[in-house]
Amino acid sequence: MEAIKVYNNSAVSSVKPDGREVILTGSGIGFSKRPGDTIDERKIEKTYYIQSELQTKFLQLLKDASPDAVRVAEDILAHARTNGLELKDQLLLSLIDHICFAIERYEQGIELPYLMLAETKLLYPKEFKVGEWAVSRIDFRCGVELPGYEAGYIALQLASASMSREMTYNTLKFAKGCMDIIRDTYGVELDPDNIDTVRLTTHLKFLAQRIFQQIQWTGDNMEGLHEMLLEKHQKNKECIGRLKGYIQSEFDYALNSQEEVYLLVHLSKIFY
Repeated sequence: MEAIKVYNNSAVSSVKPDGREVILTGSGIGFSKRPGDTIDERKIEKTYYIQSELQTKFLQLLKDASPDAVRVAEDILAHARTNGLELKDQLLLSLIDHICFAIERYEQGIELPYLMLAETKLLYPKEFKVGEWAVSRIDFRCGVELPGYEAGYIALQLASASMSREMTYNTLKFAKGCMDIIRDTYGVELDPDNIDTVRLTTHLKFLAQRIFQQIQWTGDNMEGLHEMLLEKHQKNKECIGRLKGYIQSEFDYALNSQEEVYLLVHLSKIFY
C-alpha cells in the first residue's frame, strides 16, 4: 500500500486493495514518508475504517495530536476492552480529544476539578478503574502527571460510550442530587467504601435510568411496609419528602409508594 497522507511519525492514510480508505497507525510508520511512498506493512499496529461523517474530525485530530496522545488513547481503549467494556472504535476520537485538552490545561496551569468524582466512582466502578489506569498511562507515555480527578473525566467518556452522553450526565446529576439530600437530612457523611452505600448508589443509578426511559416501577401493594419504614427513623419522612420534591422538580417524575419503599430499605441499611 502507498501513503496518501502522512500525519505524523505514527499515522498515515492509505487505500486498501478493495478501495476503502483507511488510517494506519504504528510506531515509525510515517517516519520520513511522503505521499506516494510505500508503507512498511510490518509497522502497522492498528487499522481504522472511519465512517465518512467522522473522517474529517479524525483526520484533524491526527494532524493536531502528538503521536504519544494517539498511542495512549489506543492503549486506554485496548485496556478497557480487556477489562470487559464493550466499546466501539469511534471512542478513540473523544479519547484523543480529551487527552490533548487535558494535557493542554495541565501545561497552562488550569485546574478543572471533576465535581461528580465520588458519584462516578460509585456508579461506574469498572470505568473508573480504567480511568485511574489511564491517568498513569498518560504519565508513562506523555510524561504528564495529570491530577487524580482526571480519572473521573475519562470514566465518564467510557460510560457515555455505552449510552447517550445526556443519559450518563443526567444519571450522575440524579445520583449526586439525591446523595446530597440524604447527607444533609441525616447530617452524616456516607462512606463510599461501605457496601450499603454502594448498594444505595447503584439503586439510584438504575432508578434514574428507569425514570429517563419512562419505565415506572409496579408491583405488589406495600402500604404497610411503606408506613413502617417511614416511622422507623425520625428523618425518614423528611428525607423521602425532599427526594420526591427534587425528582419532581428536576426530572418531572413522581415517585410512587413502591419506589419509596425500595429507597427506604436502602436507607434503613445505612442509618439503623
